[in-house]
Amino acid sequence: MHRSVFAVVALAVSLVLAGCSSDGVDESPGSPSPSVSVPAPPSSVDAEMDALYAEAESVFRRMMELRFQSELQPQQYEFPAELGELLADPYLSWVRGGYDYMREQNWHAPDGVEPTFVVARYPGASKADSEVALEGCLDTRQVPALDASGQVVSEGTVFHLELFFKHFDGQLKLFEGTSNEVTECAIR
Repeated sequence: MHRSVFAVVALAVSLVLAGCSSDGVDESPGSPSPSVSVPAPPSSVDAEMDALYAEAESVFRRMMELRFQSELQPQQYEFPAELGELLADPYLSWVRGGYDYMREQNWHAPDGVEPTFVVARYPGASKADSEVALEGCLDTRQVPALDASGQVVSEGTVFHLELFFKHFDGQLKLFEGTSNEVTECAIR
């Protein structure tokens, strides 16, 4: 079975991530929840984390918007310079590599279709001194990759994403991530 443009790139990125990154996700075990939970009073730490999560989600959504535009029709668009404001290496290089690969292959997606995605907070997850993490799903099943003559060369799949952010020169950027093919998205 063939994979979509995004699936091929995500798979290539996941292989690069697995090969280049020696530290895995550090997940702190959660404490058992009591039978009756009493909400803790709001704190400035919680407000700061809420703001950090909101900023990370905004960075991710804008990055995906730019990627959809450029990667689904790479012959029509240049690699978006704005991605340099949202991403840092090594993630920026991987995204750039995916764009270049699709452009070299002369692949594109049918007009009017885009992958779907969902993201959520990923508390307790950390990688390479990240400040905040999101997890998500990217569903490319409705976005086949087409060659220059319009023939399907790759079908889509679903990926579970782990996304890690930290500040570079005062800006929160996505700099690390993993993707694993899954049968369905467990995040709602």
